[in-house]
Amino acid sequence: MKAGAACIVLILTVVWAGIGSAPASGDLSSRASALQAKERALRAASQYDSHRISHFQGSIGALQAREDGLQRSLDIQRRILAGLRTRLRADRARVARLRRRLAHDRTVLARQLRAVYETPPPDIVNVVLDAHGFAELLERVDQLRAIGHRNAQVTSEVARTRMAVARQTRRLAADERNQRQVTAAALSERDQVSQVRIALVARQMVYVRARGRHSAQLVALGRRRRTLERQIAEQNAAADAAQNRAYGGPTATPPPGAVGSFGSHGGTWGFFPAPGTNYGVGAEPAIAARLDRLGKSLHLHLIGLSGYRTPQHSVEVGGFANDPHTRGQASDTPGVEGVSEATLEAFGLTRPFGGAAEANHIQLNG
Repeated sequence: MKAGAACIVLILTVVWAGIGSAPASGDLSSRASALQAKERALRAASQYDSHRISHFQGSIGALQAREDGLQRSLDIQRRILAGLRTRLRADRARVARLRRRLAHDRTVLARQLRAVYETPPPDIVNVVLDAHGFAELLERVDQLRAIGHRNAQVTSEVARTRMAVARQTRRLAADERNQRQVTAAALSERDQVSQVRIALVARQMVYVRARGRHSAQLVALGRRRRTLERQIAEQNAAADAAQNRAYGGPTATPPPGAVGSFGSHGGTWGFFPAPGTNYGVGAEPAIAARLDRLGKSLHLHLIGLSGYRTPQHSVEVGGFANDPHTRGQASDTPGVEGVSEATLEAFGLTRPFGGAAEANHIQLNG
């Protein structure tokens, strides 16, 4: 009698525990579903951000190429302008030197001519009495004529050269003015293109920052969702364990029949792939089918959190580019943490890695 009463009390305790935990589990499930919906919305927003960033990147790249070309042209124009200014300074200095030379030659010529006029002319008596002096006079006159002729030539040459240099200087000055205009136009165009590019970069950065915020929110939501899923799995496992203890415990023997392939279904017990997961590659269908049989046999709600992953996605979620998920050989399955190794082996499954962090990582046994 006492044994029967104890059994009834135990059964009632389990039932009440199940009733008390059901709302909590349902609340956790609804919260997990809400987080998944938020994650989908954030992924869509992040994809839109990436699309806009790519759109701006094409225009920014084209503007950058144009700006680089304009900068090269501007550098050439500046070098030409600098060369013209150097030549102009040299020609102006040459004109100044020629002017000084001309002034000096004119001063010498005037001094020599003034000396000739100031020397008293020889009279006939002096010439007759001093024939040597007359010869020297003739020689002196010839020398003065030669000096005058040479000075006239030098003066004429200096004047011609000065005029030629002055013409060249005027041409260089005109070229410099034109080159300044060309350089200023190139600089203005480059600055305009640069301003447009900077404006596009600023608009692009709006989406870059938005994508960064969305990515951070996705990471935070993912952590919260995985925490909720572990709590759901733990609650389900605890409730199943309590119910199994009340009714004599679960059997570790899988039900008879071929495993076959997994097919999605409703209900409470079994295997349920999370939205967006892929259990159709490699050994994933067999893993899902065996997990489904395990869940139904032990009254467990097993969530397929991650099946096949691309190498890139595996790295993004903290795995490796060549881990078992990338070969379609593993499933992260919250809900199996409390299942023993012997029970897993009875269903053809194994938990190859130790530690609490890998307690839900399941692969085929052999």
